Amino acid sequence: MKIDRNKLNTLLRSGLNPEIKTRKQLAAHLSLDPTSLTRWFASRDRLGNPRYPVVPDRHVTNILQLFNLEPQSLNLDDEAFRQYCFENSLTQTNLQNELEQKKKLRLEHALQRKLDITDYPTEKNSRAVMVVITMVVLLILAGYFINHLYFNELNSKNVLTVNNSQCWTGYSPSLGVFEQEDKADPCHYGRLFYNALIQLKAENSSLNLSDNLTEEAATHTYINFLFEQLEFRRIQDNITLNIELGKSEMYRSNFKKAQSYFNKASEMLTSLPKPNPQLLTEITIYTERISKKSP
Repeated sequence: MKIDRNKLNTLLRSGLNPEIKTRKQLAAHLSLDPTSLTRWFASRDRLGNPRYPVVPDRHVTNILQLFNLEPQSLNLDDEAFRQYCFENSLTQTNLQNELEQKKKLRLEHALQRKLDITDYPTEKNSRAVMVVITMVVLLILAGYFINHLYFNELNSKNVLTVNNSQCWTGYSPSLGVFEQEDKADPCHYGRLFYNALIQLKAENSSLNLSDNLTEEAATHTYINFLFEQLEFRRIQDNITLNIELGKSEMYRSNFKKAQSYFNKASEMLTSLPKPNPQLLTEITIYTERISKKSP
Protein backbone atom coordinates (compact mmCIF):
# COMPACT_ATOMS: atom_id res chain seq x y z
CA MET A 1 0.00 0.00 0.00
CA LYS A 2 1.67 3.18 -1.22
CA ILE A 3 0.61 6.83 -1.48
CA ASP A 4 2.24 8.48 -4.46
CA ARG A 5 2.04 12.13 -5.53
CA ASN A 6 -1.21 11.63 -7.52
CA LYS A 7 -3.02 9.86 -4.70
CA LEU A 8 -1.94 12.50 -2.18
CA ASN A 9 -3.16 15.33 -4.45
CA THR A 10 -6.47 13.48 -4.87
CA LEU A 11 -6.87 13.27 -1.09
CA LEU A 12 -6.20 17.00 -0.65
CA ARG A 13 -8.71 17.96 -3.36
CA SER A 14 -11.42 15.49 -2.37
CA GLY A 15 -12.67 17.37 0.70
CA LEU A 16 -12.66 14.21 2.82
CA ASN A 17 -11.15 16.31 5.60
CA PRO A 18 -12.30 19.96 5.28
CA GLU A 19 -9.44 21.06 7.55
CA ILE A 20 -6.75 19.63 5.24
CA LYS A 21 -6.72 21.01 1.70
CA THR A 22 -3.03 21.86 1.26
CA ARG A 23 0.30 20.22 1.97
CA LYS A 24 1.03 22.87 4.55
CA GLN A 25 -2.13 21.99 6.49
CA LEU A 26 -1.32 18.27 6.20
CA ALA A 27 2.19 18.90 7.53
CA ALA A 28 0.74 20.76 10.52
CA HIS A 29 -1.55 17.82 11.39
CA LEU A 30 1.40 15.43 11.09
CA SER A 31 3.66 17.75 13.17
CA LEU A 32 6.12 17.99 10.27
CA ASP A 33 7.88 20.77 8.44
CA PRO A 34 6.22 21.48 5.04
CA THR A 35 9.54 20.87 3.30
CA SER A 36 9.43 17.26 4.52
CA LEU A 37 6.41 16.59 2.27
CA THR A 38 8.31 17.96 -0.72
CA ARG A 39 11.20 15.57 -0.01
CA TRP A 40 8.78 12.61 0.00
CA PHE A 41 8.48 12.82 -3.77
CA ALA A 42 12.11 13.54 -4.56
CA SER A 43 13.73 10.94 -6.79
CA ARG A 44 16.85 10.97 -4.59
CA ASP A 45 17.44 11.26 -0.85
CA ARG A 46 19.76 13.76 0.88
CA LEU A 47 22.78 11.55 0.23
CA GLY A 48 22.01 11.28 -3.49
CA ASN A 49 20.77 7.70 -3.35
CA PRO A 50 17.80 6.87 -5.63
CA ARG A 51 14.47 6.45 -3.86
CA TYR A 52 10.89 5.65 -4.87
CA PRO A 53 8.87 8.90 -4.63
CA VAL A 54 6.08 7.88 -2.25
CA VAL A 55 4.91 8.80 1.27
CA PRO A 56 7.09 7.02 3.86
CA ASP A 57 5.37 4.00 5.39
CA ARG A 58 5.49 5.49 8.90
CA HIS A 59 3.12 8.28 7.83
CA VAL A 60 0.64 6.23 5.76
CA THR A 61 -1.42 5.10 8.76
CA ASN A 62 -1.77 8.63 10.10
CA ILE A 63 -2.87 9.94 6.70
CA LEU A 64 -5.48 7.19 6.36
CA GLN A 65 -6.86 8.12 9.78
CA LEU A 66 -6.93 11.85 8.95
CA PHE A 67 -8.97 11.21 5.79
CA ASN A 68 -10.98 8.29 7.25
CA LEU A 69 -10.00 5.86 4.49
CA GLU A 70 -9.74 2.08 4.37
CA PRO A 71 -6.21 0.74 3.67
CA GLN A 72 -7.52 -1.40 0.79
CA SER A 73 -8.43 1.76 -1.15
CA LEU A 74 -4.74 2.44 -1.81
CA ASN A 75 -4.63 -0.64 -4.05
CA LEU A 76 -6.96 1.08 -6.56
CA ASP A 77 -5.55 2.74 -9.66
CA ASP A 78 -5.49 6.55 -9.81
CA GLU A 79 -8.86 6.99 -11.55
CA ALA A 80 -10.67 4.46 -9.37
CA PHE A 81 -9.08 5.95 -6.25
CA ARG A 82 -10.20 9.44 -7.31
CA GLN A 83 -13.78 8.25 -7.80
CA TYR A 84 -13.69 6.40 -4.47
CA CYS A 85 -12.50 9.50 -2.58
CA PHE A 86 -15.00 11.90 -4.11
CA GLU A 87 -17.90 9.49 -3.55
CA ASN A 88 -16.96 9.18 0.11
CA SER A 89 -16.63 12.95 0.37
CA LEU A 90 -20.10 13.43 -1.16
CA THR A 91 -21.55 10.89 1.27
CA GLN A 92 -19.96 12.70 4.23
CA THR A 93 -21.25 16.06 2.98
CA ASN A 94 -24.80 14.76 2.60
CA LEU A 95 -24.68 13.22 6.05
CA GLN A 96 -23.39 16.48 7.54
CA ASN A 97 -26.16 18.44 5.81
CA GLU A 98 -28.77 16.06 7.22
CA LEU A 99 -27.37 16.48 10.72
CA GLU A 100 -27.36 20.27 10.37
CA GLN A 101 -30.97 20.20 9.15
CA LYS A 102 -32.05 18.04 12.08
CA LYS A 103 -30.25 20.34 14.50
CA LYS A 104 -31.97 23.36 12.97
CA LEU A 105 -35.39 21.71 13.33
CA ARG A 106 -34.69 20.86 16.98
CA LEU A 107 -33.77 24.48 17.68
CA GLU A 108 -36.93 25.71 15.98
CA HIS A 109 -39.08 23.34 18.02
CA ALA A 110 -37.32 24.42 21.20
CA LEU A 111 -37.95 28.08 20.41
CA GLN A 112 -41.63 27.36 19.80
CA ARG A 113 -41.92 25.71 23.21
CA LYS A 114 -40.49 28.73 25.05
CA LEU A 115 -42.96 30.75 27.12
CA ASP A 116 -43.41 34.38 26.18
CA ILE A 117 -43.10 36.14 29.54
CA THR A 118 -44.37 39.40 28.04
CA ASP A 119 -47.86 37.92 28.16
CA TYR A 120 -47.79 37.95 31.96
CA PRO A 121 -48.75 41.27 33.62
CA THR A 122 -46.28 42.75 36.14
CA GLU A 123 -47.19 44.87 39.12
CA LYS A 124 -46.25 48.54 39.02
CA ASN A 125 -44.91 48.38 42.58
CA SER A 126 -42.53 45.56 41.73
CA ARG A 127 -41.24 47.54 38.76
CA ALA A 128 -40.60 50.57 40.95
CA VAL A 129 -38.70 48.44 43.47
CA MET A 130 -36.55 46.94 40.72
CA VAL A 131 -35.75 50.41 39.35
CA VAL A 132 -34.68 51.63 42.80
CA ILE A 133 -32.52 48.54 43.42
CA THR A 134 -30.88 48.90 39.99
CA MET A 135 -30.05 52.56 40.64
CA VAL A 136 -28.54 51.76 44.05
CA VAL A 137 -26.37 49.01 42.55
CA LEU A 138 -25.20 51.31 39.76
CA LEU A 139 -24.32 54.07 42.26
CA ILE A 140 -22.31 51.61 44.38
CA LEU A 141 -20.41 50.33 41.31
CA ALA A 142 -19.73 53.87 40.10
CA GLY A 143 -18.40 54.88 43.53
CA TYR A 144 -16.16 51.83 43.65
CA PHE A 145 -14.62 52.43 40.22
CA ILE A 146 -14.13 56.15 40.85
CA ASN A 147 -12.41 55.42 44.17
CA HIS A 148 -10.33 52.67 42.61
CA LEU A 149 -9.16 54.85 39.73
CA TYR A 150 -8.41 57.82 42.02
CA PHE A 151 -6.19 55.96 44.45
CA ASN A 152 -4.53 53.74 41.85
CA GLU A 153 -3.87 56.24 39.06
CA LEU A 154 -0.35 55.08 38.41
CA ASN A 155 -1.12 51.38 38.38
CA SER A 156 -4.21 51.83 36.22
CA LYS A 157 -2.23 53.71 33.60
CA ASN A 158 1.00 51.80 33.68
CA VAL A 159 0.52 48.11 34.39
CA LEU A 160 3.33 46.05 32.96
CA THR A 161 2.07 44.07 30.03
CA VAL A 162 2.90 40.38 29.52
CA ASN A 163 4.12 39.29 26.14
CA ASN A 164 1.07 37.49 24.75
CA SER A 165 2.37 37.13 21.21
CA GLN A 166 1.36 33.93 19.56
CA CYS A 167 3.94 31.20 19.98
CA TRP A 168 5.36 29.50 16.94
CA THR A 169 4.04 25.93 16.82
CA GLY A 170 6.08 24.27 14.09
CA TYR A 171 7.85 21.95 16.51
CA SER A 172 9.76 18.92 15.30
CA PRO A 173 8.85 15.62 16.99
CA SER A 174 12.56 14.84 17.25
CA LEU A 175 13.09 17.94 19.44
CA GLY A 176 10.00 17.57 21.62
CA VAL A 177 6.50 19.00 21.99
CA PHE A 178 5.76 20.54 25.41
CA GLU A 179 2.03 20.77 26.10
CA GLN A 180 2.04 21.69 29.82
CA GLU A 181 2.05 25.36 30.79
CA ASP A 182 5.44 26.79 31.75
CA LYS A 183 5.21 30.40 32.98
CA ALA A 184 9.00 30.82 32.80
CA ASP A 185 9.05 29.82 29.12
CA PRO A 186 5.48 29.82 27.71
CA CYS A 187 6.66 29.06 24.16
CA HIS A 188 9.24 26.46 25.31
CA TYR A 189 11.88 28.12 23.15
CA GLY A 190 14.54 27.42 25.78
CA ARG A 191 14.04 23.66 25.85
CA LEU A 192 13.62 23.47 22.07
CA PHE A 193 16.80 25.50 21.53
CA TYR A 194 18.77 23.21 23.85
CA ASN A 195 17.49 20.04 22.12
CA ALA A 196 18.16 21.54 18.65
CA LEU A 197 21.69 22.53 19.68
CA ILE A 198 22.43 19.01 20.97
CA GLN A 199 21.06 17.53 17.73
CA LEU A 200 23.18 19.89 15.61
CA LYS A 201 26.30 18.93 17.59
CA ALA A 202 25.54 15.23 17.02
CA GLU A 203 25.03 15.76 13.27
CA ASN A 204 28.32 17.68 12.96
CA SER A 205 30.18 14.94 14.87
CA SER A 206 29.01 12.34 12.34
CA LEU A 207 30.11 14.37 9.28
CA ASN A 208 33.48 15.10 7.75
CA LEU A 209 34.85 17.34 4.98
CA SER A 210 34.68 14.55 2.40
CA ASP A 211 30.87 14.43 2.52
CA ASN A 212 30.56 17.59 0.37
CA LEU A 213 27.02 18.45 1.44
CA THR A 214 25.44 21.19 -0.67
CA GLU A 215 21.94 21.28 0.83
CA GLU A 216 21.49 23.75 3.66
CA ALA A 217 20.32 22.08 6.85
CA ALA A 218 16.77 23.09 7.77
CA THR A 219 17.81 23.12 11.43
CA HIS A 220 20.06 26.15 10.84
CA THR A 221 17.17 28.54 10.24
CA TYR A 222 15.19 26.88 13.01
CA ILE A 223 17.89 27.16 15.68
CA ASN A 224 18.64 30.79 14.71
CA PHE A 225 14.95 31.58 15.09
CA LEU A 226 14.91 30.04 18.58
CA PHE A 227 18.04 31.95 19.59
CA GLU A 228 16.55 35.27 18.46
CA GLN A 229 13.34 34.62 20.41
CA LEU A 230 15.32 33.80 23.55
CA GLU A 231 17.55 36.88 23.11
CA PHE A 232 14.59 39.24 22.69
CA ARG A 233 12.84 37.67 25.70
CA ARG A 234 16.01 38.09 27.79
CA ILE A 235 16.21 41.77 26.83
CA GLN A 236 12.54 42.39 27.66
CA ASP A 237 12.89 40.61 31.00
CA ASN A 238 15.95 42.76 31.73
CA ILE A 239 13.94 45.89 30.91
CA THR A 240 11.14 44.79 33.23
CA LEU A 241 13.65 44.02 35.99
CA ASN A 242 15.22 47.49 35.77
CA ILE A 243 11.78 49.16 35.84
CA GLU A 244 10.78 47.23 38.97
CA LEU A 245 14.13 47.95 40.66
CA GLY A 246 13.67 51.63 39.80
CA LYS A 247 10.21 51.63 41.37
CA SER A 248 11.57 50.03 44.52
CA GLU A 249 14.30 52.67 44.88
CA MET A 250 11.84 55.48 44.12
CA TYR A 251 9.48 54.37 46.90
CA ARG A 252 12.51 54.46 49.27
CA SER A 253 13.25 58.02 48.07
CA ASN A 254 16.53 56.93 46.41
CA PHE A 255 15.71 59.02 43.38
CA LYS A 256 19.19 59.10 41.84
CA LYS A 257 19.53 55.32 41.88
CA ALA A 258 15.96 54.89 40.66
CA GLN A 259 16.68 57.19 37.73
CA SER A 260 19.72 55.10 36.77
CA TYR A 261 17.56 51.96 36.57
CA PHE A 262 14.97 53.72 34.39
CA ASN A 263 17.77 55.02 32.13
CA LYS A 264 19.08 51.47 31.65
CA ALA A 265 15.59 50.23 30.80
CA SER A 266 15.13 53.06 28.29
CA GLU A 267 18.43 52.26 26.55
CA MET A 268 17.59 48.56 26.26
CA LEU A 269 14.22 49.36 24.67
CA THR A 270 16.04 50.42 21.50
CA SER A 271 17.47 46.90 21.05
CA LEU A 272 14.04 45.25 20.80
CA PRO A 273 12.93 44.23 17.27
CA LYS A 274 9.67 46.21 17.61
CA PRO A 275 8.84 49.31 19.68
CA ASN A 276 7.04 48.72 22.98
CA PRO A 277 4.98 51.87 23.67
CA GLN A 278 3.58 50.48 26.95
CA LEU A 279 6.99 50.08 28.54
CA LEU A 280 8.19 53.40 27.13
CA THR A 281 5.14 55.20 28.57
CA GLU A 282 5.69 53.59 31.98
CA ILE A 283 9.35 54.63 32.09
CA THR A 284 8.43 58.19 31.04
CA ILE A 285 5.78 58.56 33.76
CA TYR A 286 8.09 57.36 36.54
CA THR A 287 10.92 59.54 35.26
CA GLU A 288 8.64 62.60 35.37
CA ARG A 289 7.59 61.77 38.91
CA ILE A 290 11.24 61.53 40.00
CA SER A 291 12.05 64.90 38.39
CA LYS A 292 9.21 66.53 40.35
CA LYS A 293 10.21 65.02 43.72
CA SER A 294 14.00 65.09 43.53
CA PRO A 295 15.72 68.37 44.58
